[in-house]
Amino acid sequence: MNTPNQMTRRRALTTLAALPLALSVGCSMLSSEPDLSGLRMLIPNTPGGGYDVTARTASRILENRDLTGSIEKFNVVGGGGSVALARLMRESGNENLIAMVGVGVVGAAQVDNSPWKLSDATALARLVDEPEALVVGEASPLGSATSLAEAWRANPRAFTVGAGSAVGGPDHVFAVELARTIGIDPNTLDIVTFDGAGDLLTAIIDGSVDVGIAGAGEYIDQVDAGSLRILAVSNPTEDAPTLRDSGIDLEFTNWRGFIAPPDISAVTRNDIVDVLRTMRESDEWHDALARHRWADSFLPGEEFSEFLAAEDLRMRRTLEDLHISR
Repeated sequence: MNTPNQMTRRRALTTLAALPLALSVGCSMLSSEPDLSGLRMLIPNTPGGGYDVTARTASRILENRDLTGSIEKFNVVGGGGSVALARLMRESGNENLIAMVGVGVVGAAQVDNSPWKLSDATALARLVDEPEALVVGEASPLGSATSLAEAWRANPRAFTVGAGSAVGGPDHVFAVELARTIGIDPNTLDIVTFDGAGDLLTAIIDGSVDVGIAGAGEYIDQVDAGSLRILAVSNPTEDAPTLRDSGIDLEFTNWRGFIAPPDISAVTRNDIVDVLRTMRESDEWHDALARHRWADSFLPGEEFSEFLAAEDLRMRRTLEDLHISR
């Protein structure tokens, strides 16, 4: 029969024996934060374009707030984004790779008859919406969307439009829809496409194109410096007239977000979505939204996946309706 002292001693020994297991479990719980130390970020156009600016802004905030480790950024240029999409899709299961995408990649994949659609990737989160902008150099004789429409209608074959995206990208599709809205036959257009707003910038400044079309936030520094002027934007912003202000009945929105290769684990997907959600709530991100004229349009995980499927269908119908092909 055990005495009370023997029972107390046995309980103490049992408790001591259980301590290593308890400590192990506790340490495991403390270290359950996602390990996103090896992320690489694929950007589907040239430095200085909308994808590039959005991706690098997000990356800087993620790193500065210690939500991830250092992120390797790299640009993959070609096909308006279809080359980048192919690169991503061929890395199925790679949990250290994410890519910035938007309307342009949806259109480029379809124009290039890619074997993949954007909705075949792993949807992480849509981040922002951005209006399109009609941009001219400081010396341009065009002073408004109204004067642009008049000059364009007068001689559409001689009026050169520079689009900061490939055929099927948002800037190109917007140019075609704008022409059609103001009564110009899309078959008469002289549209020169560029693989990103960075490449288009020189053509606007030196007058190689009569007007450039890019995201409203892509030339902030040049507009502030006075080397470029925004004639109008496709959706309301705080400091630029809209097309509808000039009597042109058209609205158009671009969006951007992150995807990952197919077949990554649900745990990794959720971890990345969570850090993007945390980034989106930061003061730094709110400041970036205001500076770049971006509208918050956060859409995570499965909701973004459903959106991408709808975008694939919408873009296919749009391209068929506009008779756009590369």
